[in-house]
Amino acid sequence: MRIKQKLFFVFLVLMTAGLSSIAANSSFTGMVRDYAAVRTQTMDMPVHEQTLDAFYEHSTDMGQLTLHPVVYSNPNKALQLDLAEAYFDFYLENADVRIGKQKVIWGEAEGAFITDLVSPRDMRSFILADFSEIRKAVPAVKVDSYAGPYTLQGIWVTHFIPTSLPEPDSMWAQTPSFPFPPTVAVTVTDPAIPDASLENSEVFLSIGRFGNAISWKLNGGSVFTDEPLVSSVTAPTATSREISQAYERYTFVGGSFNTAFGGLVLRGEAALALDKPMNSLDPSKNPPITIERHSQIQALVGLDWNMAGAQWSSQYLMVYTHDHTDTLVSQMKPVKEFAHTFTFRVQDTFLDEQLTLRLFAYLELEPLNTLLRPSISYNFGNGVLLEGGMDLFLGDKDGTFGTYASNSLAWAALRWYF
Repeated sequence: MRIKQKLFFVFLVLMTAGLSSIAANSSFTGMVRDYAAVRTQTMDMPVHEQTLDAFYEHSTDMGQLTLHPVVYSNPNKALQLDLAEAYFDFYLENADVRIGKQKVIWGEAEGAFITDLVSPRDMRSFILADFSEIRKAVPAVKVDSYAGPYTLQGIWVTHFIPTSLPEPDSMWAQTPSFPFPPTVAVTVTDPAIPDASLENSEVFLSIGRFGNAISWKLNGGSVFTDEPLVSSVTAPTATSREISQAYERYTFVGGSFNTAFGGLVLRGEAALALDKPMNSLDPSKNPPITIERHSQIQALVGLDWNMAGAQWSSQYLMVYTHDHTDTLVSQMKPVKEFAHTFTFRVQDTFLDEQLTLRLFAYLELEPLNTLLRPSISYNFGNGVLLEGGMDLFLGDKDGTFGTYASNSLAWAALRWYF
């Protein structure tokens, strides 16, 4: 890390510590983290990053202001400062209104995104970021209206924010395979972001009920695809092709529920994407890449329970694509008619809850591949937490996780919560 950058980051940390004495109607909390990861195959260190993740909250008679600044320091990049969230909550008699840049979480799934489509994702490090950090904020107006146990929620996202994908030189970048001879030079243009206009905004609506026996939510929305699609293929010359990308709109409806019985918690979630745009890759046609629309169903069922003093959880996720053809691709990878994924989590604490052991795993069928994420953490008290673990990619190289077999990591992090 460059000396000036390191000194500036230390200055930010010290300034943050001094903000604990702010006014009584304000609070400043957050986390400082030093994270390093080593690839087990090559024994190099592709990631060594310091993070300052802070929340400033100020209460007034009208409501509460929340600012969420984040600072990243990396030896190979310039210091990154980001205002991850900035919004104001108005508290009314029977409703709450939140205006500004905000993250919105929907659904009951852990480590999966089914109806959770309001906030796009930060996929620059695949899905290894903390679940709380993988979502990106959107500029939105969110209204929650209450009537007894029922909540009606409406969200207007003023302009589209896409999912962040890995940079071309990232260890997580995937090189797409296009149906052109090696003698043809292929140029892929950056995707066109929809103009910030009322016509290109996104809207969401949900109604839910929180109850002692069962809680449920029904929701839907009109959204753009989070990841870009190939929109056109042109041939400027006989030996070159230019591929344009764009984001396309579709609608979805869905719902989720959770209920407890006999010490078990049963969770479920499903979404139907209506006429979802997908790419079709057929070298026998001209152009060889087109957009088709297919309805798609995602459904998940999960079970949580306590056993032998530990917390256990398992989930099954199924994705079905209607009117499936073998030419359908997502990011130039084949789309299956049926896709099946399982997740598993177990967590236990020891030494008066100072030591925590945890395992989270994804298992994808057809082809068989998995991501195993064992970790251990020790809480020293006073907000200091030391943790370490591994991210192990195993199985078929054509699978979602097996394709990253060379990127298995061993990592360690030191956190200070203030």
